Amino acid sequence: MVDAIGTGLGSLGYRFNMIARQARANFEQRLGEAGASFTTWTILEALTVHGPLIQRDLAGSLHVSGQTLARQVDRLVDSGWLVRGEAEGDRRAVRLHLTGEGRAAHHRLQRASRKANEQLVTGLSAEEIDVLDDLLARLARNFG
Repeated sequence: MVDAIGTGLGSLGYRFNMIARQARANFEQRLGEAGASFTTWTILEALTVHGPLIQRDLAGSLHVSGQTLARQVDRLVDSGWLVRGEAEGDRRAVRLHLTGEGRAAHHRLQRASRKANEQLVTGLSAEEIDVLDDLLARLARNFG
């Protein structure tokens, strides 16, 4: 039996990392085929789920620097997928809004995301997926 807690190539941490890399590569490939990057998808997803957001709050929620996000937002504004507006009560803050084109792009990317996730869990039962989801949530709590 492999020491899953150990430090070798058979350890749980190593295997988890390799599966995560493979899943991310597959996800990014499918998003690329749909016309966007992982970063673009996360921005569009956050704005779809939460509605218009102040740019600095979006950066914080995505765990990226304001400078990194600004470059991505510039590209999305230039593409017509986002517009910038003033935030109520704070003229210095910039609130980001999805456009109709941005919502259509998000819809395409959602289909790509769904296909990537379906491939990821191929062969697992609904019960196994629920158990895996619970285990992942518990693992995430180990890191705060």
